[in-house]
Amino acid sequence: MKKAFIILSIIIGLSACTEKMHIDTQEGDRLVGVSASITDEYKHHEVILSYTDDFYGGNPQMISDAIVYVIDGADTIWYEESDNPGKYLSVNEFAGQPEHNYHLSIDFTNEDGNQHYYADSKMNINVECIDSIRVKQWVFNDLEFKHYLGVYPYFQTTDDPKTYYMARVSINGEDVGGDTLTKCELFETMGYAGIYFNGPLMVLLAGEFPIYGLNQRDSLQVVHHGDTVTLDLWSIPRDYAHYIAEIATSTGTNPMMGTPTNVRTNIYPEGKAVGCFHASSLRQCSVIY
Repeated sequence: MKKAFIILSIIIGLSACTEKMHIDTQEGDRLVGVSASITDEYKHHEVILSYTDDFYGGNPQMISDAIVYVIDGADTIWYEESDNPGKYLSVNEFAGQPEHNYHLSIDFTNEDGNQHYYADSKMNINVECIDSIRVKQWVFNDLEFKHYLGVYPYFQTTDDPKTYYMARVSINGEDVGGDTLTKCELFETMGYAGIYFNGPLMVLLAGEFPIYGLNQRDSLQVVHHGDTVTLDLWSIPRDYAHYIAEIATSTGTNPMMGTPTNVRTNIYPEGKAVGCFHASSLRQCSVIY
């Protein structure tokens, strides 16, 4: 009993330590952050440039007056800085094309002299269309997830087993969980490539499968009758899929937890930048619940 009392006293004493600790994180070199994408949507595509901030920061310095362009075969697509510093938009609207290779080039000058960064990405083929989606109780192998609604899509998959898909859901035009990559779902069909997703053969072999779950206990994910639920389905490059997966496992503000290295990037020169440039194709389908 005395030993138990001592242990209890230690626990109470530790729980009473509420003084905030500021850990002196040893910051590395300042890197360039790049967020850039091209899709097959007809629009002004964007490139966002900034410098990385320290661990306790939150207002990264944006990079202005850069020369930004994308090479698509023999064509050069120029970008210009918008009214928002560090945000560059393509001068003309355009739609990316599947199976095209895109080369991003960025040049600017800072206190260290002339800087040049670049990246490459190929737009993969996506499914031809999403025929329909259903929003219903999430059930898998007779196991019912009581507080979740599943978003079940129906479409002909591509023949490539290495195709990576990224799915995101919005309710009445608002992205579930906000516009963040950690709220996207990644999947690949692998051995089921080339068959109809959630069709009779797939259901026979693996069961019917939702690619997104809506937690009805989360106010941002609750669906009411009459709401419009929209599924965005991208076909994305493998390196972008790895980038998203590493971001999802590297979130948080606790310096004692998380991944001890930077998330991988396809921006070069190596070791000088973070972020990702990707070309991806989009398919979309909506349903009224």
